[in-house]
Amino acid sequence: MSLDRTPHALATAVFLASAALVAPVQGHDLAIELVEVTARAEPAGGNTLLSETPITRPTHDAGELLRSVTGMTALRRGGRGFDPIIRGQSQSNLNVIANGAYSYGACPGRMDPPSTYVGVDSFDSVSVIKGHRSVIYGAGGSGGTLIFEHLRPELGVNGMTGSFTTGYTGNSDLSSVGGDFALGNEKGYVRVFGAIRESNNYEDGNGDRVASAFDSTSAGLVAGIDLHPNTYLEISHEQASEDDVWYAGNGMDAVFADSASTSAKWVQQSVGAIDTLELTAYLSDVDHLMDNYSVRNRSMMPNGAAAPSTSTTWGGRLLATVTTQQAELRSGIDYRANDRSADLYMDMGKDGSYDMLVARMWPAAEQRQAGLFAEMDYRSSPDDTLRLGLRLDRFDSQVREATLSAGMMGSATPIRLYEQFYTTTETRTDDYGLSAVLGWDRRLDPAHTVSVNLSRSVRTPDSSEQWIARSANGAFWVGNPTLDAEIHQQLDLTLMHESGRLSWNASLFVDEVDDYIERYAEGSADLYRNIDATLFGSELDAALQISERWRARIGIAYTRGHGDNGDLAQIAPLETRLNLDYQIADWALGLEWVTAQRQNHFDPAVDVDEATPGFGVLHLYGHWNLTGQLLLEAGVENVFDKAYAYHVNAGNLDPFNPEAVRVNEPGRQGWVKLRYAF
Repeated sequence: MSLDRTPHALATAVFLASAALVAPVQGHDLAIELVEVTARAEPAGGNTLLSETPITRPTHDAGELLRSVTGMTALRRGGRGFDPIIRGQSQSNLNVIANGAYSYGACPGRMDPPSTYVGVDSFDSVSVIKGHRSVIYGAGGSGGTLIFEHLRPELGVNGMTGSFTTGYTGNSDLSSVGGDFALGNEKGYVRVFGAIRESNNYEDGNGDRVASAFDSTSAGLVAGIDLHPNTYLEISHEQASEDDVWYAGNGMDAVFADSASTSAKWVQQSVGAIDTLELTAYLSDVDHLMDNYSVRNRSMMPNGAAAPSTSTTWGGRLLATVTTQQAELRSGIDYRANDRSADLYMDMGKDGSYDMLVARMWPAAEQRQAGLFAEMDYRSSPDDTLRLGLRLDRFDSQVREATLSAGMMGSATPIRLYEQFYTTTETRTDDYGLSAVLGWDRRLDPAHTVSVNLSRSVRTPDSSEQWIARSANGAFWVGNPTLDAEIHQQLDLTLMHESGRLSWNASLFVDEVDDYIERYAEGSADLYRNIDATLFGSELDAALQISERWRARIGIAYTRGHGDNGDLAQIAPLETRLNLDYQIADWALGLEWVTAQRQNHFDPAVDVDEATPGFGVLHLYGHWNLTGQLLLEAGVENVFDKAYAYHVNAGNLDPFNPEAVRVNEPGRQGWVKLRYAF
């Protein structure tokens, strides 16, 4: 396996375990493009260094997978639903795109962030863009963009390719099985894939049981055909079903969470002066039900509570690319729409029929975004590449059921809650946003490159921040219809080095945010307001090929955020990840040491109201190429059985352990995975 090592590629050399084997970062001719960190799946076999396949633990969803990226972490609520965080930003500050499709979870409490429904075993390419570096991926994305893609399969001489994977993880008693098969020829193909996972609750390092059990099934199909030498059509459909999901960090569990996503891509080459014209369209649906009695009886009162919810997202993009010897111009339009509804019921009989409507939490919330954009990369000299991008967006948002009665005598109608807490009866808003990117990459010498990126991005309030309307048992959670959009102004400086056996990159970033949307507590109510805030930090990635068989890697990340009212919520402390890998012939061993500093900077209105202790944990992993087609992987996670939690993990409302502060990570657990590829 060859390694494409342009300076910027090595500078961002973090590798994602998107399949059983992962190839190295892929580069482009334009250095500025290499802010995208990509891992691509390959069949098992070959003399692949383990340091390029850091599968240090089994991963259950895409959010957990991305914890291995320097500058990223993920909030854990249990065994599923990891909410990714990039440089202190999460939720709607991140654009998550799978096969060109955006999707939004259906749970107001974010049991199911979009990454939950991404089948990590089936995707061939995972790209991470930290910060706002491009305007072509839609509005927002101030924290970053995550792109999951299925690539056109490389079929063998018999027109077939595929793999079969099975695995087991101790402690949680998690078993998994999956398959991925493609059939076709040089003109077209059909690919089908699927996976089943079943898990029980795990024990943390204290021996306490953590609510984390789940059943997960996913399946999909991708079909592509060359209609003409210059015309390509691809259609994909993927479904995921999550059942009986236990959550330690929520007052309810998920009875089910079902998603379906369909997308189509049409690519036309050589359309007049346009080199490539690409049209994508998508539709994503999510149905979700959480309650406190079906999965396990968590209700302390005679009455149970249930919250059915739905989320539907659809849209598309038309992208035109024009390439010259010195420049590449990308321009187009895009559209994104999302409809969400969520209700809260008291179920007096707990028989599955909802008896009393308590709150219209998302009272038929609708959000629309339409954008026009243009972006150019220009090679001004052999050593200099410039990027300039602009986009203009129109945003519309409304709720259609804000005046409908909820609760006894209609006293808790959403519009009355908006009036009570924000003195407004507004049920519709509209706005415009201007975003821009200005980047410059300079190759200082054969070993060093410097990258500078300035940007302005606009992030509008999401459905909860603007329209949530929950009133129950004297407690309130109410969105603010008068919120302004966040305006992010970011500066990112990166210095990259590659020479011989050593490569490294160091980044500094700062994000000045006007009208940052802050969640805060006032009495018995959770509310939202605009403040001014600043996020800043630094990252270091380095890799050293010590010898032919030994390699070391280190990633260090630090982020700090503060605003008008003190520290911002959900900001990870200083974290370090050190890997040491050894490979000989067809087998390899490695260890990973993960540490986090004590976090004393937190927002008690959102974070758990006390500092998070630091930790250091050791993971062991290895693989053995039994044949050119059969790969065995195994490892031990948390070797010393430490009790620890990431600062961003959800607060523990679990009756199994009422004294727990945050949801702890698993204690010691062994795992094994077998993959056969053909």
